[in-house]
Amino acid sequence: MARLITLTLAASLASSALSAQSPEARVDSIFIQQRGNDRAGCAVGVVRAGKPIFEKGYGMADISQGLAITPNSIFHVASVSKQFAGMSLVLLAQAGKVSLDDDVRKYLPDFPSYGKTITIRHFLNHTSGVRDQWNLLMSAGWRLGDDLVSEQDVVEIVNRQKELNFEPGTYWNYSNTGFTLAGLIVKKVTGQTLRQFADSALFKPLGMTRTHFHDDNLHIVPGRTRGHSFRNGEWKETNPNYSNAGATSLFTTVVDLARWQEQLHKGIVGGRSAIEMLATPAVLANGDTLSYALGISRGSYRGAPTLAHSGGDPGYSSYLLHFTRTGSGVAVLCNSSGTTNPGMLAARTADVFLADELGPQPAVPAQVSGAAVASHVGLYFSDSTEGRGAIAVEGDGAGWKVGNNTIRLRVSGTDGKFLLGNGPGSITLLPGGKVLYRSGNGEATTYRKVEEWKPTAAERAAMVGRYYSPELDVTWEISASGDSLMLKRPKYPASKLEPIFKEAFFTVNGLGFTILPVRKGGKITGITAGSGRVIKVAFDRVAAR
Repeated sequence: MARLITLTLAASLASSALSAQSPEARVDSIFIQQRGNDRAGCAVGVVRAGKPIFEKGYGMADISQGLAITPNSIFHVASVSKQFAGMSLVLLAQAGKVSLDDDVRKYLPDFPSYGKTITIRHFLNHTSGVRDQWNLLMSAGWRLGDDLVSEQDVVEIVNRQKELNFEPGTYWNYSNTGFTLAGLIVKKVTGQTLRQFADSALFKPLGMTRTHFHDDNLHIVPGRTRGHSFRNGEWKETNPNYSNAGATSLFTTVVDLARWQEQLHKGIVGGRSAIEMLATPAVLANGDTLSYALGISRGSYRGAPTLAHSGGDPGYSSYLLHFTRTGSGVAVLCNSSGTTNPGMLAARTADVFLADELGPQPAVPAQVSGAAVASHVGLYFSDSTEGRGAIAVEGDGAGWKVGNNTIRLRVSGTDGKFLLGNGPGSITLLPGGKVLYRSGNGEATTYRKVEEWKPTAAERAAMVGRYYSPELDVTWEISASGDSLMLKRPKYPASKLEPIFKEAFFTVNGLGFTILPVRKGGKITGITAGSGRVIKVAFDRVAAR
C-alpha cells in the first residue's frame, strides 16, 4: 500500500559538525529519533559495489519484550516486496514460461473481461487500470491491520469489479492488485506458490537465508520484529494481518538485502538481461516514458542514477536505494508506521558513506512568488482521476496544496511551468483555467478550476439515503447532521462530507472519498465514490424502508 518517495535535497543536507565525526557516529546522529529502549526503530545496511560495509540496528524490535533491533532482525517490508515478485515473473519470461505481454486472462480465466487486453506487464508497472485491492477492501468495510486479508479475499472482491480506473496502458495509478494476481500467475505456471518459487529461484541461490514471502499470517518466524505505531502519546503494537503475497508481505533483513543489492548490480540470478528487464520503465500509449519499471522505480540522487522503492503497511515502513552505476546502496527497514521517513534516512546515510560516488548538490531553484500565480489561485479538480488540488499563496510564496500539504512551487525556466519542490514533478498553467500536473513519475493529469460551493438544505436533503454497491457488496448511508452530511460505512466511524464544488463532496477523515451524485430524470438515483487508487465505484440508491 505503500507510495513512492522522492528524495529531496533537504534529505541530504548534513551539518558541518556532523561531517567532522566518524561515519558511524554521523549515522548514529541521523537515527537519533530511532535510538532508545522505549521506542520502535530501524535497521540500516550500506553496500559499496554490492558488498556490505555497514549494518546496524536502532531501537526495539519488540518493545513489550525488550528486544533490540539488530542487522539480523526480520522486518515486513511492505511494497519493497514488489521488485521480488517482478523478478519472479522476469525469470519465468526468460525461461519461456510466460511472456510479459501475455493477456493475464490466459492464466487467470476468472479475471473479469473488460473488453480490453490487460497484460502481465501492465500488472507489474501499474498501468493496468485495475482498481487497488486495499482501497477496495477498505471501501467495503475492511480494516487493514485488524481484519485478516487472505489471497481469496482479494480475488473475490477484484473479480466483482465491472469497471477499470482507465484504459490499460494509457495512464499510471499505483495498484497493489496487479502484484497479488501476478503471484497467482506464478502459481498457475509453476505449480508453486510465489513463496515457494521465490525461495528456490531467488532467495536460496542468492544466500538470502532469512527472507521469504510471508503468505501465512499464522506462520511463526523466529527473529521477526513487531510492528508499531505512535498514537495519543504512546506506542501501540500494530501489525499487518495478511495471508497474501506479491504486493507486500516479504520478510527480510538488511543483511539479506545487501545480497539483493549485489543481484541488482551483477545479475547473479538471470544475468544482466534479467536486471535490464526488471528495470525497463513503463511507456504509456501517448509515448510518455515513466520512472516506474516492474516493481521498482528508476530515478536519480545527487546526479547518480538509482533504482528504488518505498514500503509502508500497518506498523512498518521501508526503503531500498540502489545506485546502478556503482552497485552501491542503502536499505532502511523500520518497525513503525506514520512516524519515520526511511527514504530520507536512506539518502542521508548515502551522503555519509557514499559521498565520493555522488555528484555535488544541485542548486535549489528559486521559489515562485505569489504574484506570479495570483490570477490562478483557487481550487482545481481532475475529472479523470477525481484528484483535487489548489494553487495557493502562503506568505510571499506560491504552492500546490493537496489536503493539508503544500508543495512549494519553484522556477523551471519555462514560462507558465513550475516545479513541485525541486522537481521533477511540475504543474503547467493552461488556457481556460486549467492546470497540467505531471508527477515525479512522469504521468500527466489535467485539472480544471472549480468554484467552491455551499449546498442548500434542500440540496443536502436530496443526498440523504442508503446506497448499495454490487462491486463492493456493501451498503453506505448518507445522513443529515445539522447543516452537514455524514457518511457511514461498516466498521468505521461516520465521516463528514465536505462540499468541494457543485454536487461534489469529499470525506474529511478516513480513507478519503470523492462522492458524486448520479441523476436520472432529475432525481438522485445513486452515487459514485472514488478514493485515489479506486475511481468511480457505482452505488445504487436503496429504496427507503
